[in-house]
Parts: sequence; structure tokens; C-alpha cells
Amino acid sequence: MSSSYGRHLLFPFRIGSDGRSMAVASRAEHVRDELVQLILINLGERLFMPEFGGNTRRLVFENIDEPTLAMTKAMLTDAINRWLGKRLTLESLSVGAKEETIEVDIRYRVAGEEVSRTLTFQRGRE
Repeated sequence: MSSSYGRHLLFPFRIGSDGRSMAVASRAEHVRDELVQLILINLGERLFMPEFGGNTRRLVFENIDEPTLAMTKAMLTDAINRWLGKRLTLESLSVGAKEETIEVDIRYRVAGEEVSRTLTFQRGRE
């Protein structure tokens, strides 16, 4: 697929029926994939980018209380604005916990688009 924003691999990576790597269908899909990756990556996980990541997965092993949720919201807001600020506008972000499940709700707009999108991420203790 070719477009003004380039060709980007599908996340998670997959091989198509033609034996080639699959690409995202739109820029909005690519930005969503980048947002998911940012949320799932822990700080220090990427060797040459140790400050990249939302550090959300670590919450599964934390004592979930209001200060922890507030700190996570602040860290995610900062990470999204720092790493994806040119690709999207963050409209709202909430971090909550229900029993043993962490829930992150993000409302954003892809740069240059009018439509708001919502991404909900949930992670429970396994």
C-alpha cells in the first residue's frame, strides 16, 4: 500500500497470503497501533529508547490505589504527548481499576482529522 504517509507494517506483525508483510490500511489504523505499542511497552524495554513506553503492564503487579492510578495517568499523558504528540491530539485519558482489572480509556484525534476515536485497554492479573 502506498500513500502520502508511507507504508507501515501491521501490528502485530503478520505475513499475508502473498508471502509479504502486511501493511496497515490507513493512517488512523497506524496511529492506533502506535498508541497500543506505547501503552504496552515498559520503560527500559527498548534498548536504544529506554525512555519510550507507557509502563502500564507493571500495574498488574502493583498495589492499585488512587495515587498509583493518578501517577499512571500522568505518565501516560506525558508519554503520549512526547512520543505521539505530532500524530494525535489527546482529548481525554482515564485510568481506573475494577477488582483486579486495570482499565485505560483514551479519547484522541488523529492529526488532521475531525473524528475522535476511543481506545480502551484492559489488563487483569493472570
